[in-house]
Formats: sequence, C-alpha cells, structure tokens
Amino acid sequence: MDGFQKKTLKTSRGYTYNYYLSEGDKSLPVLVFQHGWPDHAEMWKDVAGPLRSLNHSIIVPDMLGYGGTDKPTDPTAYKWDVMTKDITEIVDAEGHEKLVSIGHDWGAGCASRLYNFYPNRVVGLVLLNVPYSMPSREPFNLDAVCKMTEQVFGFPLFSYWYLLTAPDSPTVLKAHVDKLFNAMHGEGDTMKKMFCTPNALRNYLENEGPEIPLRSYARDPAFKKEFVDRMTRDGFGGPLCWYLATVENHQYNTTKDLPKEVDTVNVPTLYIGCKEDVVCRPEGMIPAKAAGLLPHLEESPLVDCAHWCAYEKPEEIVKNMEPWLKKTFGKN
Repeated sequence: MDGFQKKTLKTSRGYTYNYYLSEGDKSLPVLVFQHGWPDHAEMWKDVAGPLRSLNHSIIVPDMLGYGGTDKPTDPTAYKWDVMTKDITEIVDAEGHEKLVSIGHDWGAGCASRLYNFYPNRVVGLVLLNVPYSMPSREPFNLDAVCKMTEQVFGFPLFSYWYLLTAPDSPTVLKAHVDKLFNAMHGEGDTMKKMFCTPNALRNYLENEGPEIPLRSYARDPAFKKEFVDRMTRDGFGGPLCWYLATVENHQYNTTKDLPKEVDTVNVPTLYIGCKEDVVCRPEGMIPAKAAGLLPHLEESPLVDCAHWCAYEKPEEIVKNMEPWLKKTFGKN
C-alpha cells in the first residue's frame, strides 16, 4: 500500500485491527474500503491508490479474520452489528464523522450493513460485484437459496457454501490452498464449474483434477505466492466465519429487529457489476430496485471481467468510481 500509513487500533470489544490510512481533506467524507473473502487490504491498492488524487482521506482495513487483524474463530464475533461498530471506531480514531462505505464480496455486505446500522454517518455507498440486499428479516436457509437460484439461473449459485460451512472446511482449504487459488482465478467458466456445481469444489481440491488455466492477472507467480503464503500462515478458521455467521443465522438475529426505514438507502449509491461473475450477478440488484430501496442509485456499465475485479480490471473500477466521487462529493 504505497503512500499509505500502516496503523492498528484495538476496538472496544477487544479485537485489534490493522488498517492503512491516506490522510486528505477532513471536510470531505472519508472513503472506507472493505474487502471480502479470502482477501486482505492489499486487494485495494490499485483502486484506492489512484483515488488518493481526489484528496479524500482513505481507510483500508484488513477485515476481521484477515491479514494483520485479529482472527477469532467464533462466528458470533462476525455479526454485522459488532463488525460495523468496529469500522466506525476506526473512523472515529482518525477524526472523521461522515464516510463513504465501499465494499467488494463480503466487504460489500459489510458496506451495506454499515449504512443500515449507521445511516446518520454513511453519506455514500459503493458496491462492487455484490448487489445490495436489505437486512434479513427471515432465517437463512442454504437449501432453499440453492433451489431458488437453480430455478432462476439453471444452476445453484451457492453450491460452494456447503464446503465453506462444513466442519472440516478450514483443514481442507488450507491443505489445498494452491488449488483453491486456481479455482478462484481460473479462465472462462471455471468459477461456474467449481463454485456453482454441487460438490465440485471439494472434489477438485481433494482429488486429482484437470489443469486450470489462469486469468492473466493471476499468472504472476508473486501474486499466487503471496496468497498461498498468507493463507497457509493465517488459515481459514476466521475467514470462513463470515459464511457461518449467515448459515447459523447469527446475522438474521442481528438484523431482524432493525427498523424497516433503514432498508432504504437514502444516500448516493454506485453499483459496479461484472459481466463474467457467475455468483455475484448484477441481476441481484433487481429486487432492491423494484422495492424502491435505492432511490439514488447509479449503475456503471458492466466491467468485462469476473469476480475479482480489483485485481483483474482495477483501472476500470477507478474509471467508474472517480467521476462519481467527484460529482457527488467534490468541491466546486
């Protein structure tokens, strides 16, 4: 994270966060970048770095379970109410009141919940890949979600969740982290085959499988080595709690009593979807739009890449975010 200060903060509930800071104009809202599974703050370097030119302060944390941040293995530690409070405490420590909540993958989920829990503080919302969904008022049922998505799309989008929430998942993923990287970053329809086909990801990891050609950004040996070394060192016990917290309905118990008015995002919102992301599909925005929950939504043209857009097409993400930030928050 060139040009960023590396800092730490122990939150009021006792977890230490590692984060990166670029100081800017304190009269502008701070940009808070939240990564997803199984990444770390460095995922944002080619997006957050160029956006420093806008003179917003920028905060990029290693989210709970990752990088230099603490890695509890209790899924209740990952409930939305307490994780979003952690983020606000980092923002407070840097002397900011208002923020733009930006997220990718599970970080997009956290970015949305940051608005739902703190609508008085979030003045803008940017979601990459993962569409906005309102806080859950119904218990989560993985079987029902897979059945529904198979009916709608022809295949069960969340098949891979069965592996990621299995008791042996931390062991399986860590033992085969090299192959996991290939499944995540493979060319063509690799992600559909591996993540959206029942038992396919487990079968590939645990058995001999075909050689998977990688997307161009993932062919850099240093990029793959960083991932393998980091996840071998840190393990998957913490990161997988993001899934368990949903499947075990800790998130439902956290959000079910939120007032319904916070479901509507009454601030400028930007959604950046990707053409080749078979799991986090742009069609997922349709229910929220139809329900009138995004009255200030702008949608960028779909980026021609797959799920890990901040690695694959960072310049396109900047190209979409920069004018929106200037128009929405820039000084005249």
